[in-house]
This record gives sequence, C-alpha cells and structure tokens, in this order.
Amino acid sequence: MLKLIFILTILSIFQKHAISINKISVHVLYESLCPDSLRFINEQLYPVWRELAPYVDIYFVPFGKSTSLEDGLTFVCQHGPKECLGNKIQSCALHALIDQNAQIEYVHCFMNVFKKNTNNIEMGQSCAEAVGIPWDYVQSCSNSLAGTQLQLKAEMITGQYRPNFIPTIIYNEHFNQQAQDDSQVNFRGVVCTFVEQSFPGACRTQTVVHI
Repeated sequence: MLKLIFILTILSIFQKHAISINKISVHVLYESLCPDSLRFINEQLYPVWRELAPYVDIYFVPFGKSTSLEDGLTFVCQHGPKECLGNKIQSCALHALIDQNAQIEYVHCFMNVFKKNTNNIEMGQSCAEAVGIPWDYVQSCSNSLAGTQLQLKAEMITGQYRPNFIPTIIYNEHFNQQAQDDSQVNFRGVVCTFVEQSFPGACRTQTVVHI
C-alpha cells in the first residue's frame, strides 16, 4: 500500500512539473480606462480563469496606446491623465503580486472600481487590500521612480507588438491576428486550442477555434 501511495505521489509530481513546463504564456496588453479592456476582463477572462489557470502563465501589461515623454517624466494616455495614473497603480500592484490568481482578482476588481469612480477618492485601495497589498506601498510606488520604471517596462513590452487594438492578447510571445480577433469573443476557445496541443482533453467541453 505504501509503495502504491509513493508511486502515485511521484506521478503527481511529474504531472505538475510537465504542466509547469508546457504552460502557454498569455500577455494581456490593456488600459485602465479602456471600455474594451474592461469588457474582455469581465466577459472573457475572469469567468473562465479558474478552469484555465493550471495551463496558463498570464502577464498583465497595463499601458496600451500610451506614450512616455522625456524618459517617463510624463505619460500621455488614450483616455486622459487619470488612465495614466491607473496604469501606473496597476503596474505597482501587479509587481508586488506573485500569485496569478491574486493578480486576476486584483485586475478584475481594479478595472471595475476605477472606471466607475468619478470623484478620485477610490483609486483601487479596496482591491489592493483584498489581495493583501498595503495601499501605502501602492501609493508610494505610483508616486515614485519605481512606478515610472515599471511603466517604461510596460511600454517596452507593448512596443514589441505595436497593437492596433486594445486589448491585444499575445500567445506564447507571438502575435496572431486570428487568435487576437477570436479572443475578444471566445478567449476560452482560443486558449483551449493551444492547451490541447500539449494536454489533450484538458478542456472538457472545448470550443474549437482554428488558428
């Protein structure tokens, strides 16, 4: 009996190791006040994340069609100065979060709270605290050189793909227009198409997307 338990334990470890090696990477290039970004997170990403999480390494890049001036002294954003602040706040919070599930919860919370806020009082404090990040840290980071550097890094990553539409979804560090278009309406299906290549049957009721 002990031998059987040992074998099952070893197999479980190997399976988890294999999944970690073969995970697909997904970069989400988005903006803090972009309606399409909010729609994607609310309708496509958040509802299916728990199912897809074992097979995906996700990277949030809050920058979009923004531009830095004078090495980050100022930023110009598509939806105004408030969006620039929101992008920087998210960069700081995400930098402090290692756990992907916590990142998903934070981004989902922030995007909904920040867009609805019209009095500049709620800047995502509740979202940071909900995932265990002290708001003092986020606020200090977003007002410092550290926050600027994180946004410049986000700009560099975004610039590699020169997105025409926000959000842009990048799979395994390569842009594919068909995957991008399909992700806006069937993110789960696109992810499952990639996942099935390494883990047949991983998506129990897969919606097939031809890429």
